[in-house]
Amino acid sequence: MNAERIYRLLLRAYPPDFRADYEREMVLLFRDQCRESDVRSLRFWARVLWDVARSAPALRVESTRTMEVTMKPAAILTLLFGALYMLNVGVEWGAASTQAISGTHSLSIALGAFASALLLGGGIAILLQNRQAARLSLLASLALVVAARLLFPWMSIFAQLVGFGVPVALLIALYWPAKPSPVGVA
Repeated sequence: MNAERIYRLLLRAYPPDFRADYEREMVLLFRDQCRESDVRSLRFWARVLWDVARSAPALRVESTRTMEVTMKPAAILTLLFGALYMLNVGVEWGAASTQAISGTHSLSIALGAFASALLLGGGIAILLQNRQAARLSLLASLALVVAARLLFPWMSIFAQLVGFGVPVALLIALYWPAKPSPVGVA
């Protein structure tokens, strides 16, 4: 096993997002250091291990803390807005049931109910730190809200803000998280 393979294994200690952003540069720097130093020496590998042991845990903690600090309140708000959106759908259904309801109106209200259920599911997925499930749930919720709005314009301003704004804001937060600051390598 050559030195670069060993170093790439050591890089697994860093968070995946950090590796995606900086692994290439770290490996290039490691290659330069291999050319300048004796790779077979204990001192060289002690420096490499020390650097990984010093920086990787801190980055792991930082990435976890950042996710918890920003996403837990967002998940709780998503659950709250999902419940309020479900309540709004119920109010709309009750108001519409006093009159003759067309098929498209009923379908749009049902789509709104499914969208709010998906919004609740997205909030739960964020709390469980399952980004993929949260993304899918939020995208599906947004698609259902758009379909419901196109079928029958029953939505109040609040329902539109929640139905469109919350999934879009959370999708942005899930797809474009803050990048960790670079840390020097061995």
